[in-house]
Amino acid sequence: MAAKFLVFCGLVSLASATIKLQEMFSWNVVDWNYPDQFSKQQALRTGALIPENALPVGIERWRNKLFVSVPRWRS
Repeated sequence: MAAKFLVFCGLVSLASATIKLQEMFSWNVVDWNYPDQFSKQQALRTGALIPENALPVGIERWRNKLFVSVPRWRS
């Protein structure tokens, strides 16, 4: 039984390794939707928003929505 399970796991890993992922979207910096341009410029000026410090670490898809998690590890 254990041998069959190991063979099955090997076949699954082999099959998944042959699947090529296609890049659909890419970006260099994450941007936020501020209520107006003044608020965004103020956040940039004061350091409340530093776009280069935003590192997306998780992406989940639910129905037709995409959720990106960006933890606040830095300012």
